[in-house]
Amino acid sequence: GTIVNATDILLPTAGRAEFIVSPPSPSVKSATLVTLGINTGPDGDNDPPRTLATIQTTPAPLAAAVSPAEKVAATVGPRWAERFAGLASVTPTATRNLYFSEDNPASQFFITVDGATPTLFNPNLPPAIVTTQGSVEEWTIQNQTLENHEFHIHQLHFLVESQDNFEINGSVPDPSIDGQVLDTIQIPFWDGVAGHPYPSVTVRMEFRGPDIGDFIYHCHIAEHEDDGMVAIIRVTPSATAATIEKTRLYLASLGESLGLISGPDRAEAERAQAWCIRRR
Repeated sequence: GTIVNATDILLPTAGRAEFIVSPPSPSVKSATLVTLGINTGPDGDNDPPRTLATIQTTPAPLAAAVSPAEKVAATVGPRWAERFAGLASVTPTATRNLYFSEDNPASQFFITVDGATPTLFNPNLPPAIVTTQGSVEEWTIQNQTLENHEFHIHQLHFLVESQDNFEINGSVPDPSIDGQVLDTIQIPFWDGVAGHPYPSVTVRMEFRGPDIGDFIYHCHIAEHEDDGMVAIIRVTPSATAATIEKTRLYLASLGESLGLISGPDRAEAERAQAWCIRRR
């Protein structure tokens, strides 16, 4: 991501932001950090303005002497390489469309891949999405409901490419997050007017990292995820990684049979073998 200047920051439920605030001058008698009122839609919650913190100013204290050893160095070494650098220029290996829907009176909430049947979350169901380590995918996530939803995915991050059809439905996109790398993003409500397109965001998903296995994506509003708005994604290891793992297990088994090494931890062995079976 990049540093931006802003007077306010939209934080979706359970979202995070790092920010630096210049303090008010000693002449300021009172200052507050507040949340703005959020219109969460006809079926949404009531989120009025709230005071988060009151800032009290005092005359500047005398500066205490600081030894050179206590000072923070201006530089601490070379800049780390950014994991997501260049993500915007990578050609996606797949494109997917997902959407939020709900039966609000029945408190049933769904997140569905386009073309599938909306289904309440059940951890025993197969994954809704299967992809491969090393992939880069483009996902468009729609909100077909009358309230806000917050898309969140575990284990990885995504690049925000666009926020679409917000204004026509009575909400405003947040320009400060365009081109930023996030793990949670708000898709605001549809206003229910026939002919108005559903609000959506388009993001570029990064599966080139080390994370493989089953994990979840969901709405980060607790009531919604608790009532079904969760799905599983499975990231399988690349063919190369699977071949290396199968070879490692074979050599470990051979070494154990010859008495050269002790047996592997059972849970670890079963986990690794399961991945190899899936890649056969």
